[in-house]
Amino acid sequence: MQLRFEQLRTQFGETTALDIPALVVEAGEFFTFAGPPGSGKSTALNLIAGDVSPSEGRLIVGGSAPDATSPGDRGVVRLEGGDVLAPGDHTIAVFDEPFAGLDTDHQAMLVEELTRLHARLKTTFVCATRDQAVALRFPGRMAVLRTGSIQQVGTPSDLIERPRNTFVASYMGDPPMNVVPGILEKDGVAVEIGSRALQLNGVVRETFFRDVFLGVRPEHIQVRRNPAGGWQGTVSHVESRGGRTIVEIRLDVGSFVACGPGAVGCQTGERVAVQVDAKHLCVFDERGDRLEVV
Repeated sequence: MQLRFEQLRTQFGETTALDIPALVVEAGEFFTFAGPPGSGKSTALNLIAGDVSPSEGRLIVGGSAPDATSPGDRGVVRLEGGDVLAPGDHTIAVFDEPFAGLDTDHQAMLVEELTRLHARLKTTFVCATRDQAVALRFPGRMAVLRTGSIQQVGTPSDLIERPRNTFVASYMGDPPMNVVPGILEKDGVAVEIGSRALQLNGVVRETFFRDVFLGVRPEHIQVRRNPAGGWQGTVSHVESRGGRTIVEIRLDVGSFVACGPGAVGCQTGERVAVQVDAKHLCVFDERGDRLEVV
C-alpha cells in the first residue's frame, strides 16, 4: 500500500515534531526513517498507524486519508523486535526502534530476518531507527530526519557517496565522513586545508563561496606508514571493528579517521602520512549544503 505525505506538519504545542512537504513511500517498499532521538521518526510511524493526526496537510494511505478510516481498518500492524509477521490482511508493517537493547550479532540476525520477510510478503515495511549503521543494511530507500525535517531521501549508496549536507555526511556511515573546514580557491579547483591545497576532481562553479567544508569518507583515506608526502600526522587511536581496522590520526588541521588496508598494523603514537582520493572529495558551503563539483 502506498503512503503519500502532502504538505504535512505535526505540532505538539509550539514544537514542530514533523514537517514533510512531499514524500511518497511506494506500495511494497522497505522504507526507513533514520535520525537521532527527537528527529520525528516515531511521529512518522504514529501518523501512519493513525495514532496521531497531522496539524496541517495530510497523509494519504492507499488512496484515502487516514481520517477516513479507523486505525484498526487501515491494515497497519506494529511489530517489535523478534516479532514474526504472518500473512494476512495487513498491508503495512511499521517497526519503531526494533533493535533497541540488542547486541551487534542479534541486530544482524534481525536485519536478515526482516529482509527475507519483506521479500516473501511484499508488504510495505516502514522502520524507524536511530542506529544509522543498521539502517544502512536495510534494502530500499531511507529518509534522514533532523528536528522533524527530512535532510535527504535516497538509497544507502546515495547517502554515503553524495550526502546533501554536512549533517547527513557526519551522521551516516560507520565511521561517518570526515568533515573539516577549508577555503575554496578562486578558480574553484582546489580547497586549502591549513597549509595544503587539495585538488578537486573537477570545478566548483559557485566560486563566490570562500569558506567551505571538505568531506572525505574514512575508506577513501590512504594511510602510509612511511611518512613521506601527503599530510603527516600521529596515530592517536586504533580500533578493530567488524573485521576492519579504524585509525584516528591527529594532524595540524585536526583529526581524520581512516579505515582500510593501509590502516592495518598502525600503532598508537606512530608517525604516518595521509593522502586522499580527489574522486571522492565532497565540498560543502559555509551553511553545510553540498556544492557540485563538475
